Amino acid sequence: MRFAQLRYLEAALRTGSFRQAAKELDIAQPTITNQIQRLEEELGVGLVIRGARGVRPTYAAERILPHLVAAVQAERLLREEASAIGGLKLGSVRLGTVPAASQTILPGVVKRLLSDYPNLRFEVEEGPSRMVGRSVLGGHFDAGLVTRLDGIELVPAEHDLLHHIDLLAGRIVLAVPEDHRLATKNTFEAHDLEGEALIFPAKSSVLHTAFEQLLEGIEARIVYTTNNAQASQHMVRAGVGICMANTLLSSTVSGDGVALIPLPFPWAHASISAIVRKAEARTSAVQAFLGLLRDSVKNLRSPWADSPQEQCVRGPRR
Repeated sequence: MRFAQLRYLEAALRTGSFRQAAKELDIAQPTITNQIQRLEEELGVGLVIRGARGVRPTYAAERILPHLVAAVQAERLLREEASAIGGLKLGSVRLGTVPAASQTILPGVVKRLLSDYPNLRFEVEEGPSRMVGRSVLGGHFDAGLVTRLDGIELVPAEHDLLHHIDLLAGRIVLAVPEDHRLATKNTFEAHDLEGEALIFPAKSSVLHTAFEQLLEGIEARIVYTTNNAQASQHMVRAGVGICMANTLLSSTVSGDGVALIPLPFPWAHASISAIVRKAEARTSAVQAFLGLLRDSVKNLRSPWADSPQEQCVRGPRR
């Protein structure tokens, strides 16, 4: 049994495809299939089920999968620590991130990462916070950047399983048409949404849970559902209805037909946070990336981090 065989099997099962695994590892596809077959012969059990839709694990593979992932991670850690002795010459960072982080923190961090560590392999995938959280726990990502709301978990037992590093503060607001009655109302209460047309986030979004929490006991009239924050703003601008928005996204701005209403609830405090698995050694590459994240936000300030009454503009900016 060789580490290379374990890497090939882990990549094939994680991606669900020999072709994708070969592309990721930058080797020929026959090499992967041949080496996995040899591993199956050596262990005396079948490990993959081949089908028209790709590959999936056998029962035996599911049983050994946690050990497989741990072995691959241990090999990465060994190689990268050895590399770090003479300066970080190789390594990889697999990152999952929400769009809000892509628009705020990551541009400067990625530029520095590629400049300071040119041999580092950096892979990034964008998606909603819950997907990022699950994928970090499952070992698909080394680290994640998520939107966290006070009191709302991304995954079960989140605080026991994940370590959080809060980086940038923001707010959750309601976006309403500029001529809507709520745009000029001095105070907001949840029952103000009774009977209103609502543009709802997709279930994969943490804002979906926040909106449901806001509407508890209220009959919701959902007229449109989308996972695209910019599309939601366009719907509001067109007068279709009201949506919930995150001020850490560049699309959340007042004016041009949209007013923003601050929400006076504890869970409406949002933050972009880095997450990593607890009780697990992190490679030098991941440690370097986390260090760059911390450095990047020292002089980066959200314009919405203070009192929402002061920072959220209800009408057009003058």
